[in-house]
Amino acid sequence: MKEFIQKVLVRLEPSKNLIFISLAFWVSHIILRILLLFRNNPYGFPFVSKPDWYIFHAVCIDFLWICNSLIVFALISLIAQKASFKIFVTRLYAIFHSVVLLFTLLDNEVQRFLGSHLTFGLTNTYKDASSIAMFYDYVANDLSVPYLQFVVLVFILPLTYFVFKFLMRKRTGLNANAPVKKTIIAMAIFYVASFLFINYIWTGNARMAKLRPFVSLVYNELFNSTQNASLADDEAVKFGKAYQDLWQKVEGDSLWKFAKASADSKIPLYRIPAEALHQSENLQAKRKEHPNFIFIFMESHRGLNTGYMNPQIQPSPTPFLDTLAMNSHTWDRMHASGVPTTGGVLSTHIGIPHHSKLSQATELTHVTLPSFASILTDSGYVTHYFSAADPAWDNLGVWMSKWYTGVHYDRNREDDSTFFDHAATYMNDTLAKIGKPFLATFATRSNHYPFNFAAGMTEEDKQKPLTDRINITMRYADRQLAHFVRAIQKQEWYKNTYLIVIADHAFPLGENGVSTMNGGAFSNATWIPFLIHGKGIEPYRDTTTTSQIDVAPTILELAGIAAPNIFMGHNLLRGHGEGLSLGAYFGYADIGYNGKRLIAKYPINGEIQGLFDDGDMHQTNNLAESNNAEAKTLENLLDTLIKISDYSLEHGL
Repeated sequence: MKEFIQKVLVRLEPSKNLIFISLAFWVSHIILRILLLFRNNPYGFPFVSKPDWYIFHAVCIDFLWICNSLIVFALISLIAQKASFKIFVTRLYAIFHSVVLLFTLLDNEVQRFLGSHLTFGLTNTYKDASSIAMFYDYVANDLSVPYLQFVVLVFILPLTYFVFKFLMRKRTGLNANAPVKKTIIAMAIFYVASFLFINYIWTGNARMAKLRPFVSLVYNELFNSTQNASLADDEAVKFGKAYQDLWQKVEGDSLWKFAKASADSKIPLYRIPAEALHQSENLQAKRKEHPNFIFIFMESHRGLNTGYMNPQIQPSPTPFLDTLAMNSHTWDRMHASGVPTTGGVLSTHIGIPHHSKLSQATELTHVTLPSFASILTDSGYVTHYFSAADPAWDNLGVWMSKWYTGVHYDRNREDDSTFFDHAATYMNDTLAKIGKPFLATFATRSNHYPFNFAAGMTEEDKQKPLTDRINITMRYADRQLAHFVRAIQKQEWYKNTYLIVIADHAFPLGENGVSTMNGGAFSNATWIPFLIHGKGIEPYRDTTTTSQIDVAPTILELAGIAAPNIFMGHNLLRGHGEGLSLGAYFGYADIGYNGKRLIAKYPINGEIQGLFDDGDMHQTNNLAESNNAEAKTLENLLDTLIKISDYSLEHGL
């Protein structure tokens, strides 16, 4: 081993500087990571609420890609025969890292400003000169440290050079190869440790997406891109018309008019309420009431474990929700339109299924996508989003800050008990006294995988199988929900409030042979509870086919607001038709229509995972083979709808 290293060092003699260049730039990247993770965003809020959960991953990620680039350039240097060419390779390596470092700084600032990485799509969106002026204004008004970006820009490369010279001085002496050998061995050990740490010891897809290095972004967009436009603009006109005809058929409402489709519009989903709808007595009466909304996302609440949806389960994991359902309008065939939390929460807000290919929360933040929350905000509502889990973790905080007037999170209130206690106090003491109608949206946490987060769980309970633990944590979350509702239901303002409860998504626990969130779109991952309780809402068990994209237009109907929008979903209070559900997940998509539910690989390749009767919520009878023609028809319709939804998400308004 020693002889091999010695031979390599001899061949690398003119370009040993590659190693110390790498380490110097690694130090600079660590500095940039610290300035990103431990600072506020430009609006005065922490970029991440738990920087200590990110920084070690960031250090390891940067070390890995820098070492990978070192190996590539070192191999080129080894192959080269002339010393002059080896020197050229070394200089090229320094230039390469200098460029990457500066673009990393820009990428970091784009993340702080827009919540998105610096991508080709984003660059195309903000390519005009006015964006440069806007960027300067943002730097000047940065509520963290104004103009710090420019200071870092000026000094980061000189600092890197200083670190490089310092390292070079450390290796000088009688035996210059000794520190090089030790450095190579140490780097090899740390490389292996870093790889194991981020891939096996402490993983996290959302964190990895946020910390993705700039070189990885460029590589993926050039060689492994999934961001090709779903449709050409002229195709969008044709697909858009097909969607509009279907929407009108399902909705049964001629008082909404779609904007005339054209290759220039790029918004085939954009629909406008007719004046007759806006002035209808029904909507006017609802607007005069100025109802409040309490909207609750219950983390991972499976329809398969919800008591009122499965009366055979005894005892029920959700006794309070079961009682609430008896006095509410429930939709017993509600499905998530995206998974996991980012997919479900975003789809519910914007009325469009999650993007079939992109990581929507991080890759589309530059697109303007209205939500029911933003429309209520624009209509005079005070809107607040409360999350028991860190919304910055999966980039949801960026979206909520766009739509809501206030975003709340505290790492000391991550248990549903303390979370709901604080929420009830804030609503009674603050929101209810503002003098305006309000929307308060809550996202719980205690029923999260691996279903051992509930406060007070015994070690014995934590060692039980997942199928048992989820019942324990769902029951715990249900108790906290009950405590919250009882703390507010006797308040005067609650009489004019709609309470809406839904899950962000379900969770597969081995049913249909699937036990991972990327294993398909079976009901174990998508079937969720959904109910609306409040004044004028009659108790009713509704079997209309629905999905999360229907929630946004339904809430606005309750508020008496008919505003232009791009929702693909339908008002669930319309009392017309059997409905339509739609969702896109990890490599799969599904549709519920005409009494059947189809699950298929996506993009469409002819691989159908299942066809079920819409009422077969446990999906025990797969009809795909016996109803091949019907499955193919639904597959074609699914392809059309997902293509138009992806296109709409990419373009927005």
